Amino acid sequence: MKRLFNILSVLALLGCASLTSCYDDKGNYDYHELSEVRIDTADLGIQEAYVISRYDKLEIEPNVYYNGKLANHDANMPLDYVWTIYSAYSGANVDKTVDTIGHQAKLDAEITRTASSYNILLTVTNREDGTEQYFKVKCQVEESITAGWMLLYEPSDNPGKSDIGLVVNPLVKKNIIQNKEFWNLYSSSNGGQPMDGNPIRIMRPAVDLAKGSDPVFIQTDKDFCGLNNDTFERILNLNQMFYETPSTLGLSYYGVKSVAGGGEIIINDNKLYSSSFSGLSRNDFFGQAKTGDYGSLAPYASEVKNMAFDAVVYDNTNGKFLGVNRAGISLVPFASQDATCPVDVNNVGMKYVMSDWGRNYQEYYIMDKDDNRYLLTANFNTANSATNNIGTGLYNITNSPNVKDMTSIAAPFMGEFLLYSAANSVYCLRYASSTEAVPLWTAPDTDEEVTCVRLQKYYFRTIFLAIMPNANTVMHVATWNKRTNEGKLYEFTINPASGVIMGDPLIYNVPGKVKDMAWKYVMER
Repeated sequence: MKRLFNILSVLALLGCASLTSCYDDKGNYDYHELSEVRIDTADLGIQEAYVISRYDKLEIEPNVYYNGKLANHDANMPLDYVWTIYSAYSGANVDKTVDTIGHQAKLDAEITRTASSYNILLTVTNREDGTEQYFKVKCQVEESITAGWMLLYEPSDNPGKSDIGLVVNPLVKKNIIQNKEFWNLYSSSNGGQPMDGNPIRIMRPAVDLAKGSDPVFIQTDKDFCGLNNDTFERILNLNQMFYETPSTLGLSYYGVKSVAGGGEIIINDNKLYSSSFSGLSRNDFFGQAKTGDYGSLAPYASEVKNMAFDAVVYDNTNGKFLGVNRAGISLVPFASQDATCPVDVNNVGMKYVMSDWGRNYQEYYIMDKDDNRYLLTANFNTANSATNNIGTGLYNITNSPNVKDMTSIAAPFMGEFLLYSAANSVYCLRYASSTEAVPLWTAPDTDEEVTCVRLQKYYFRTIFLAIMPNANTVMHVATWNKRTNEGKLYEFTINPASGVIMGDPLIYNVPGKVKDMAWKYVMER
């Protein structure tokens, strides 16, 4: 049997040899060596891992050699470079997005990913043979977005949407040595897309003050949300702020009560809701809407401190202010006003245009009636159910320049004046001495429209006296140039009593049209 097996094996080998001799081999055996691509980091100070703040720039440049010759800056080399960043973690809930951040041998990129641990990978591809070489480092990204001046704008490349900027400098944040600016914070933190709708309001209220976890709230004409204070990631939607979500979500106003009120106010679907917080800690949400006999509510609610009223609003249809008593459930008129008052808050008879709070928590309103424009001032700060002199002033300002084209107003906490923006200028109305405003500042380019003016102050004055830098002495002016499709921010130091500008501004380029601005606090001394 063993002999038979050996004979069969020999015959099989001979058969294979015979078949092979009949095969016409037409292969190409003109072998050549592959080009050598090598990535070298020796003696370049390149680390295995980096820890950086979000939005900081990361620069890394290894030496890339092609057949022994340095190729970094030689465009004739057949090499392609791609730097990517992706999460160093794995799992079901991990963001697995891979972002391309560079196309040169040297990485020089702003890292915008939210706080986490990432891998940064360089892939060098030889176009001649398709081979690839790799180089990887770790990168820990930490949040660095604390206090500063926030801007809510319509991106120039995405009209009808909203995004957020933040500038940080010694005018708006204490104890810093490096100026920073951040743009497109919403889109960078929420899947690359800006918020839907045209911008209306941005603010960071003091509610969870002890925890420091208050969101940044954003309102557009199509959306409303709360964002994580550190990352600007979306964490709270309008429907989550109610015990029972209303059948119609149509927000026209979001604001806060003062520290004395301890809560928030919204007008949704022309209905007023308020919430109350004890100890500046969010432990309540919006319940039932307030009742009452009223028409169309203006997009306004008082944000000054008041111990007697839960809310103060304006009925635009019937031209009067209404209040909700502390712990009350209905919108009601105020006490009968003294006949000597400049204006009766129960019978204003005008259309609300815009408002701001200012000197000693007095409130300033721009009103329209019979094709005339008025400045109305009122003091709801100390008012109660028996107060009969709430209206403090009424001024016909129709003859002020560009007064019908106002885009925003700003009232100071000190001084008897009001700023307003219109056309390409900011005007100062010193209403105690004249009802005609005078130009305070005009944009350097005649095509620049002033879209927003704000003064550096905060409704919770206990906070800004302690931690707000340069309280009451900084004016922020945003402009938009339709011809060049460019926005700008001008930051001025001003005299808080007169509004007079003191020196030249800091100037920033803004990637959009700013509609609102506000200070972002951080609990520090």
